[in-house]
Amino acid sequence: MGLGSTISPAAEKKVVLMWVGQAGMAKRVASGFIQRMKETAPNVEIVQHREITDMRQGEQLFTQYETSSDGIVFLRSNGAEFLGRLSSLAKVPCFVGGCNNPQELGAIKNLDAPEGMITGVTYFIPFEKRFQVIKQLFPNIKSVGLLLQKGHSAASIDQQGTKAQCTRNGIAYQEVEAQNLSQLVDGTKQLSGKADVFILSSTALVLDNLMSLLVITNPSKTPIFSYAADRAEKGATAELAADDEKLGRMLAESVVDVVVNKKPISQVPVKTDPNPQLIINEGQMRVLGLNFPDTILKNARMVK
Repeated sequence: MGLGSTISPAAEKKVVLMWVGQAGMAKRVASGFIQRMKETAPNVEIVQHREITDMRQGEQLFTQYETSSDGIVFLRSNGAEFLGRLSSLAKVPCFVGGCNNPQELGAIKNLDAPEGMITGVTYFIPFEKRFQVIKQLFPNIKSVGLLLQKGHSAASIDQQGTKAQCTRNGIAYQEVEAQNLSQLVDGTKQLSGKADVFILSSTALVLDNLMSLLVITNPSKTPIFSYAADRAEKGATAELAADDEKLGRMLAESVVDVVVNKKPISQVPVKTDPNPQLIINEGQMRVLGLNFPDTILKNARMVK
């Protein structure tokens, strides 16, 4: 179980920050959250349980803190799914973050006016907006290969959204749904040369093994587009993603609104990054022989 830690001088309220499993995204959201909480509500005690081993232990911690805290922040898509199963039974205000669309995950029905005890933030970007960028970058695209981790909480959302956009835009859809690295590598090899662009879904197995994928995709000159943040700097050709630390700060503001200022959750909408940024890897552009229009490059952040 992740070790608990506490941040608070002379606490007046207590908020628990927790997540199950390892995730760089959750760490970045947590960083922004803690920084902003220190600035806006220094007297709120933050009890942290990071990278809890499994959901059973996460559920035990949740039950423990439901009666001994003023709010629980349960990060990641699996946390949002768990909160969704509670429905209206939660005894304390709960907050999601570092997760895909909480509506699709079953946590919240109305993102603009949450109907129960749950609100928060999401990295979700509408798939239509993602594909507008993909078509600008790769105007001759005829097929995509979506790389997925089988069973991951975010997999079906990325799968359904990508399929729908491919159908709408006349793009052939292919996928690799893998349970482990070997299946991911083998499936990507089979699609190499058949997909014009590979898409990294927001699933841990895929994101954590980008270097293994580049060994396959670079020789075939196939670009990689990431749905998740922090991949362009690691070798993906491009990404359109929310700023996780910004979302963490926005999450803190929602927690303060509810826990400190007693604002009804129905008046605290689920927040998204209003300005997700296109990030392009300049080195990968050269490796793949790509030339993007100046109209795109001037609005993108370039990394090497």
